Amino acid sequence: MARNRSLDGDVNVAVEILDCAMRLFNERGYAATSIRDLAEATGISSSTLYHHYKNKQQILYTGLCRFMEYFNRTIIPELQNLDDSPTERITHASRLHIELSIERATELRHVRQFKASLTEQQLRHLLDMQWHYQDELRTVIKAGVASGEFAVADLGLTTMAIMDMLNGVRGWYNSGGSMSIDEITEYYAGLVRKTLSRS
Repeated sequence: MARNRSLDGDVNVAVEILDCAMRLFNERGYAATSIRDLAEATGISSSTLYHHYKNKQQILYTGLCRFMEYFNRTIIPELQNLDDSPTERITHASRLHIELSIERATELRHVRQFKASLTEQQLRHLLDMQWHYQDELRTVIKAGVASGEFAVADLGLTTMAIMDMLNGVRGWYNSGGSMSIDEITEYYAGLVRKTLSRS
């Protein structure tokens, strides 16, 4: 039975709903998870859930935005840190990309499937955040080419290749695997450097 929860100013309830929803969307799929499922799993009534979110689509969109905002807020300052060389900036960003992708895999694992359930405006906002990150990554690679640290034949294609490489980890990562997160992040940071290396 759903327990009585305060409606007024209870940010924790909204966060609990979001956390629970992203987990269930990942485990069951978005279409197979109902509002009632979310309410029961969170221990609230459906009416309380609707007080915080208009519908299931808004919950999904809010969850994906929350991750992308956190992702950009964490990594982009590393890419923009002019006190470090382009090599250092790209290395730090690559490590963080892998760490966050593993840490928040629940929100990302089926992101392509999730996108089909969003409105055009919601999807455009998420894509804008992704493009912002990608633009910052491309800017660092361009700076590395200008400084002589990197050798890149096609700036845009190389940027996409690195994005694909880093994003791919969340698809196969297994916490019970033979490599630790630290080992994986260091390995991939090395792959990125080799991809950009002049030698």
